[in-house]
Amino acid sequence: MNPTASQTFNASLRQWRVTTAVRVFGLALATGSAAASGQLGQATPLIAALALIAGVASALEWGTPTFSTRWLPVGEALLSALLLLSAPEQPGVVAYLAVPPIVAGVRSGLVTTVNATFVAAVASIATTVISSEPDTVERLTRAGVWLLAGFGVGLLASWQLRSVRDFEAKQAPYAAANQLMVQLHQLAQRGRLGLDSAQLAVELETELRAATGAQQSAVFVIGTDDSVGLLAAHGDAAALFALRDQLSQSGQTLPDVAELPLRAADKIRGTVLLIRSSGWTDEERAEVQEIADEFVVRLDTAVLFDDVRLIATAEERNRLAREMHDGVAQEVVALGFLVDEIETVSSDPETRALAATLRDEISRVVTELRFSIFDLRHHVAEHRLSGALAEYVREVSHGSDLRVHLLLDESGPPLPSWTESELLRVAQEAIGNVRKHAQAMNLWVTLTSNTAGITLRVEDDGIGNAAPRERHWGIQTMTERAERIGAHLTISPRPDGGTVVLLCSTDVAQPERTETRDHHRSSR
Repeated sequence: MNPTASQTFNASLRQWRVTTAVRVFGLALATGSAAASGQLGQATPLIAALALIAGVASALEWGTPTFSTRWLPVGEALLSALLLLSAPEQPGVVAYLAVPPIVAGVRSGLVTTVNATFVAAVASIATTVISSEPDTVERLTRAGVWLLAGFGVGLLASWQLRSVRDFEAKQAPYAAANQLMVQLHQLAQRGRLGLDSAQLAVELETELRAATGAQQSAVFVIGTDDSVGLLAAHGDAAALFALRDQLSQSGQTLPDVAELPLRAADKIRGTVLLIRSSGWTDEERAEVQEIADEFVVRLDTAVLFDDVRLIATAEERNRLAREMHDGVAQEVVALGFLVDEIETVSSDPETRALAATLRDEISRVVTELRFSIFDLRHHVAEHRLSGALAEYVREVSHGSDLRVHLLLDESGPPLPSWTESELLRVAQEAIGNVRKHAQAMNLWVTLTSNTAGITLRVEDDGIGNAAPRERHWGIQTMTERAERIGAHLTISPRPDGGTVVLLCSTDVAQPERTETRDHHRSSR
């Protein structure tokens, strides 16, 4: 049951409990009045008939939306009036005439309250006029008193109901947002399962291919900035991307291609392409569209959650960078000034030498802090991953003695933003390890993203021995980031000395090492 249906059912259930209580109270009042007047034995059949009417009405209201039961209080008022005014007079039992208008006010509002009271009044007058009872005026008077009482309470109930509905309408957007955030929080605590848009896209295109026998498939999503990204594909990804653009621009329909819009409540969130050599009928297109529609809500939520997570992550990284710059970095620089003063005022050669050594170490720490702050603030913005990676490599080459060789090839379809972000963080960690620990002269960074997959290769000619160390989590973090984007990370010795960090798509074999890297453009 979706949240809206659940809320509607709960509201209907609360109203049902109130209206049932009103009917029970009305029957109890009639029974007590008959007993007080000594007419309980004569009134029992009449009370039993009223209880039957009340029970049927309550049963019909159970779990039923309000708008579809507005006729019930009116029907109950008609039957109750006909029964009470056509039977021998029982003054206490006639009090039940107040129940239907009150139920109408609680359940449906002003209009139904007026209708129930009017129908009961007309039925009472008509029944009394055609009856042979001598005290017509007195009976109508007693019936009118209870109808007026029921009408007044019904009006109050309908006014209160309208106030509650207005309040709930104002609170509904906030309640829906809160409920969604609670669900997202619960899913996030369980990990990425259920909110991984790439995995959902793979599930969608796999299910569609299995159901239709399509040879190729692709899932495209429209981001919050209206950019189109390829989430999952089976077949030639570049050709599928070009085909999607062709169909979008021309508006034509190809017999062997089924183009399924991913329709959300307010706009088209993406497109699914299915290619089958046997072609598609209108019925088959409608059937696969139903399958796609079932995934839209999950996929749309996952894409939005990815965007929210990226924004929140970037903001948190910027906050940490500010804290480091304004806190730790300033304190370390202050220590450097203190060491300079010690070196200046001391005449002891040993003290001056120790101060100089400490000053060099502080300079090294300041440099590392500067790189850490840059790492935290650096991210994939308006440019693609290649631009962000080139900017980072340039900064590293300017701040160290490394000679950096950079090769970029992004000939494939655009990567999702979270994939680019994870690739950049892996590259930062691998390059940072080379700069800090490898004692290398050269650094080679290669990024390839094409129809065959993704490959990120970071090599150095340093001392090697890049095994995981206790209380250092860099290699584990890189491995986890690779797994999040469906890639595999390996760290191995370089034949000529140094280390090779290789990240590649799980279905892409490790490329053979070439000797053309000396021809790459150096960043220095």
